[in-house]
Amino acid sequence: MNEDLGLLRAMLMDTLSAPAIFRPTNFWASSAVSIIIDLANSGVSTFRRHNSARSFYVPRYKDGPEGEAQALADYRIFLEADDDRHPPHLKQVSESPLGEPSQHFCFDGRHYSRSFLNYLRGLVFLKKMAETRSVRTVLEIGGGYGTLGEILMKSDADRHFYVDIDVPPLAYVATRYLEELLGPENVAAYDRTKDWDTIEISALADTYQAAVLCPWQLPRIRGTFDLFVNFISFQEMEPEVVENYARYVNRHVGKYLLLRNQRHGKKLARKPGEVGVFSPVTREHYLKYFSPFELAGIDSQKFGHARNGFASEVMVLKRGA
Repeated sequence: MNEDLGLLRAMLMDTLSAPAIFRPTNFWASSAVSIIIDLANSGVSTFRRHNSARSFYVPRYKDGPEGEAQALADYRIFLEADDDRHPPHLKQVSESPLGEPSQHFCFDGRHYSRSFLNYLRGLVFLKKMAETRSVRTVLEIGGGYGTLGEILMKSDADRHFYVDIDVPPLAYVATRYLEELLGPENVAAYDRTKDWDTIEISALADTYQAAVLCPWQLPRIRGTFDLFVNFISFQEMEPEVVENYARYVNRHVGKYLLLRNQRHGKKLARKPGEVGVFSPVTREHYLKYFSPFELAGIDSQKFGHARNGFASEVMVLKRGA
């Protein structure tokens, strides 16, 4: 993987002059330092082994047999529930070992991490609730290290164009990951688009398979997406920040939303600099902020996660008439 940190430095410098509403909120401002230090000291090629990644953006199962059993249970849910007659075609997709994952489970000759299985189960739920043959352009805010982009490109590369919008350093990690998977010529990185006054989605899709943008570029986007995805990361922000993002999503997404959220929101921070949020984002915020969309389905037992006192739910919303 490309270890040049120049892209990360450019992102971080531009963050300083970005409008406050697009900068990292307390949760990520308090965790970004350790991520940046790990990237500088150990490089992006081993990012999935970094302590900071395992704490903040590379979800893991428990170590040992219990974790493997849970991964297998999630895999079986995905495998049994998926109808592979409809896109995206997911059953033959296998996750890359890029980033040197410390947990990579092999089932039926294919490899999966917790992040990968979380997205696969969410996409299966989307396929049950929506007409996915019409979904080609996909926008995600807070895409972690690029898992959804990997799945879409490996399932139906000729069908999909994927855009991830995230704050640095996560935008940097996702860029390097997707560049290694797809080839740098197929990914519109921030250094290619940072000075564009207008970012036309149709033009990008004609040239690239994926793009990674930073939040302050969102007002420059022109065009529409078929699907918007957010898995948990909205709950790492304050409500007014999520509401601002929702305005752009409502403007640029024409068909469906796929959302995963913890039922009661992220833990609270007692003071600035402590990891957590000052005000939790809950299901009620989502339904209020995305009012042009109607709830098509919600699940926490099968496609979400409801075990040992922890509850997250997956929601599909459809554009209203």
